[in-house]
Amino acid sequence: MEKIQRILVATDFSSRADRAVQRALQLAAEHQAKLNLLHVLPVFSLETFKHLISETPLETEQRLYNHAKAVLQNKSEVLAGEGVAVEHHVAIGRAHVEINRYAKSHYADLIVIGDQGETFVQELFLGTTASKTLSTGNLPLLIVKQEPKGQYKHVLVPVDFSRSSLEALDVALKVVTGSSIHVLHAIEMPLGRKMKQAGLNAKSIDLYRDKMLSRAREAMEKLVADHVRGDTRVTCIIEYGRAPAVIAEKTKFLDIDLIVMGKRGETELDEVLFGSVTKHVLYETPCDVLVVNPVAGSPSSP
Repeated sequence: MEKIQRILVATDFSSRADRAVQRALQLAAEHQAKLNLLHVLPVFSLETFKHLISETPLETEQRLYNHAKAVLQNKSEVLAGEGVAVEHHVAIGRAHVEINRYAKSHYADLIVIGDQGETFVQELFLGTTASKTLSTGNLPLLIVKQEPKGQYKHVLVPVDFSRSSLEALDVALKVVTGSSIHVLHAIEMPLGRKMKQAGLNAKSIDLYRDKMLSRAREAMEKLVADHVRGDTRVTCIIEYGRAPAVIAEKTKFLDIDLIVMGKRGETELDEVLFGSVTKHVLYETPCDVLVVNPVAGSPSSP
């Protein structure tokens, strides 16, 4: 992603979706990018209304479509008044399918969506639209959880040095402009307890711990040299602990308002929907999260 030129934001007209629209507007203004505003009219809603009113199915569909288009056009005009180039479109179908389809056909560099909307009631996790858009798409997806309060100020990028996490860092460097960027690596000691149970003494465990720290420092030095040399926005942090817990602690301590991370990494073995660490972060942290899919053909790609 050389430069952000097009941002797609999906809305279901809920208050949570409005947060995503406002964040997308701010990013579009920041990058002088075009903003595409998309509303997907669910087929389920159309079928329901067809059985409840006396109009013909075609009249019902046209009425609902016209209403959604009018609301979307009004929102587009308001957004355009902020000095951003805006296009809008109403699609009919399954939300995540149409979002990814529209993003691909219009060459979007970034998709923005709310963490939940009025049409996602009783959904576990983030709602089917957000999770399915993420799991089936291949573009960076920004999930907005908080009311935008200006530009992002403090950004956290967890890395495990996999290709996926390094791509997330590259995206973070392009998406955020004036923010401080904290690159975090958590050193997990998965064998620590077993080593003690096996009768290894404290000195042996400390040597193992020091070796892991040395490797992490070398990897972080290479990361800086390859990706962020001379970028004064970036600071690097290495901590011991389970990645989800360390990320949550640093998010609070550093007053993070955006986390940027890869969808999966080499240390994330339990791939059900997407990486287990990513799931923890999406579910447990209060700030916005930008999830980056591995580039096709990279080592961590499926």
